[in-house]
Amino acid sequence: MTLYRTTGILFVILSFSLLLSAQDTTTKATEEVKTTIKDTCDPASAWSFKKSVSLFLAQNAFSDYFKGGGINSIALGTHDEFLLVYKCQDRSWENKFNFKYGIIKLADFPFQKNEDLIEFDSKYNHQFSKHLRLTGLFNIQTRFHDHYEIKKTGERGKLIGNFFAPAFINVGSGLDYFIWDKAFSIYYTPINSKITIVNDPDLAPQYLPAELADRGVRYELGTLIRVEIKKEIMENVVFQTIGNFFTNHLNSFGNFDVDVENKIDFKINKFLSANIVTKLVYDEDILFDLVDSEGVETGVKGPRTQFQERFNIGLSHTF
Repeated sequence: MTLYRTTGILFVILSFSLLLSAQDTTTKATEEVKTTIKDTCDPASAWSFKKSVSLFLAQNAFSDYFKGGGINSIALGTHDEFLLVYKCQDRSWENKFNFKYGIIKLADFPFQKNEDLIEFDSKYNHQFSKHLRLTGLFNIQTRFHDHYEIKKTGERGKLIGNFFAPAFINVGSGLDYFIWDKAFSIYYTPINSKITIVNDPDLAPQYLPAELADRGVRYELGTLIRVEIKKEIMENVVFQTIGNFFTNHLNSFGNFDVDVENKIDFKINKFLSANIVTKLVYDEDILFDLVDSEGVETGVKGPRTQFQERFNIGLSHTF
């Protein structure tokens, strides 16, 4: 599938057939009476499913003699989130599917992709005190298909990603501390496994150390700290942030890979919404072709801080 011919994405239908039940029996005995108490959860009521689908459109147009300058553009994108949650007594299982996809057309250039994300995040929790729970975490992120950089001139640049090139996987278990009715939480694990997969040999040097580029995969063991906040700061305005900080125990311990996303959602009415999204990423293993002050490549590669900011307004529906 080429980027020029892309006008949409067919989402894979994800189906689940899940059945969990829990039974807790407490026995009290006396000389003549023995009482058994059962506490069970009904799977039908323990599961909940929430869907949020948003469609965003942005457009700019300028006449040939417009003094303010500018470039004609049109952008279309979708942000879709599906949340499947199981709650029973002191246990919960949260499964989030997150899809982002966007295309943009600049001037006379063909449509190009400017956003692409597939993410699955799963957390199993066992709460053992008012503010603490044991948590198992699994997270995977990748792209739908070929992704190219967009040059400042509007032209398509080199290939920088495709499906499972790269894919980032985090697996671990640790402690999750939460307050404000779970609106703020800090998850910590000293035994997190981070796996980077790049199934395209041409892309491997961009995401893996030189000695691992031929293998197409890297395994890291380290510490992961995740900070999550989701709070309604005023009526119909929700602030949300997710920050992941990982350091490798065996290589450059203390140097953190950083991935922080902040979002403010504004609910205008039942169908219209707007949001502001910022994303900050730093990973020493993600390399860029460095350029000089005039934009000419120097032949040197190195890591750089990555930052993205978006303002979206469009149709949104939660059900």
